[in-house]
Amino acid sequence: MALGERLKDIRDDKDISIQELAANTKISADKLYNFEINNEKPNVFQLDKLAQFYNLSLSDIVNKEEVEKELKIRSWIANSMIIPAIFSFKFMDENNYISIFMIFIMYIIGFYSTHFGKMTRIMEQLQFENPMAKWIRSKLTRVVSYTLSVALLLAGVLLMIINFDKLGAFGAMLLDAGIVAILASVMVWDANKN
Repeated sequence: MALGERLKDIRDDKDISIQELAANTKISADKLYNFEINNEKPNVFQLDKLAQFYNLSLSDIVNKEEVEKELKIRSWIANSMIIPAIFSFKFMDENNYISIFMIFIMYIIGFYSTHFGKMTRIMEQLQFENPMAKWIRSKLTRVVSYTLSVALLLAGVLLMIINFDKLGAFGAMLLDAGIVAILASVMVWDANKN
């Protein structure tokens, strides 16, 4: 059964009009109608709104495979937000305004791609793993992951201590990369341990 047909069936089972659904989810009635006749595909955040309104799990409405491509793209966009953060340290010595601008861009990328963190909950409901975390888990062991992360962090600290005037920005960049790598390692290996 196509996604649009499932959405229509759920709405019919709940005996809710498109106008009532539109008013409660803040998704236009025209858009909802287009979803139901398969003229337009809802994004994961719209599907999440519908699931919350119906008091259902997102996995009751959509299959992981139907939104896997979108989740992968949004994950890679979220993962790429580290790039402006790293470059912000490069410009810190030269121009603080560029550095602040780069950090601002990083937050915009992160907020856009994850809708202020809603994506984490959506990924958990659909049992989807971030592609970067999946790659780290397939290529590295827990010990190697933490060792490389700490080595990056220590290299950054050492560069900043040895010659801050010439290597400070590069050291800060490595320090930042080390911190992010440690956080990524924690997310991959230890985040869901009980």
